[in-house]
Amino acid sequence: MSKSLSPEAVEALRRLNDVGVGQPAPQLAQSVTAELLAGGLVAETGGEVQITCSGRQYLSGDCD
Repeated sequence: MSKSLSPEAVEALRRLNDVGVGQPAPQLAQSVTAELLAGGLVAETGGEVQITCSGRQYLSGDCD
């Protein structure tokens, strides 16, 4: 069962999913970032937030 996210977090996850390779990630509110990090849906590396496989699964259910 998927964890419920706020509408803002779901929208942020969609925006992160649309980021292409080499493009900067969009700026997210700290509360949204914390919510996504707590759910394991994003990872923070070098001060940037990136969507994880779990985040893609949350959006589409299609990630190996």
